[in-house]
Amino acid sequence: MRHILITAVTAVTLSLMMFSNAFAHMLWMEKRNGDIGILYGHGLKLDPYDPEKIKDVKGFDSKGKAVEVVIVKQKESALISPKGEAATISILFDGGYFVKTTEGGKKLTKREAKGNFEIIESFRSQKYSKVMLSPSDLFSKPLGLRLEIVPEKNPFAIKIGETLPIKVLFEGKPLEGAVVKAGCTYERKLKELPKTDKNGIANVAIEKSGNQIIGVSYKIPLKDDPDADVLSLSTNMTFEVK
Repeated sequence: MRHILITAVTAVTLSLMMFSNAFAHMLWMEKRNGDIGILYGHGLKLDPYDPEKIKDVKGFDSKGKAVEVVIVKQKESALISPKGEAATISILFDGGYFVKTTEGGKKLTKREAKGNFEIIESFRSQKYSKVMLSPSDLFSKPLGLRLEIVPEKNPFAIKIGETLPIKVLFEGKPLEGAVVKAGCTYERKLKELPKTDKNGIANVAIEKSGNQIIGVSYKIPLKDDPDADVLSLSTNMTFEVK
């Protein structure tokens, strides 16, 4: 009986770990073969996604003026095509609803899962991403993303071995205690850094050349959504260090 109990508990634990790994995906942007790719994956593996989930795309030139950008939707991914010299682009990826259950993770709303599964957590996922393509007057100014990372110094002036201070904002206000992770996109083994201070500031050491990614996740309770109890937000900023 004890063996059966341990096996059952282990099975549940493994299923939750699989759920965490399955849905802890990053979404980010970077230049690829002359285009700006919207990439989605976990670890070194890229996964397909529904391009209809890409929302609210904005582009700005080096002076901060709006630039038209077009989403080029493909079968299971998407690209960004600016109609001008875009220096900064931001997007929102609406990941939809999920539930964490004793039988693993399910792509269901809370109402869909209720009565069929024992629900541990229900949440809605939204992912923000910002890519800085070239120096801009906007580099230290927020674009208005609900959860956003803003560099305190020009990221294109940072050299390997130096530190880039950043500020994390939630709804335009400094977010204290946010866990920051950073690294290179080609590795995607992000290093966890000390949490942001009372002013939302953290310092990111630039250790290698290449496309850098700095990310933050944050959860808030949902009050008026019958399909989820928690809103799971994530945001990142990418730029290249040569």
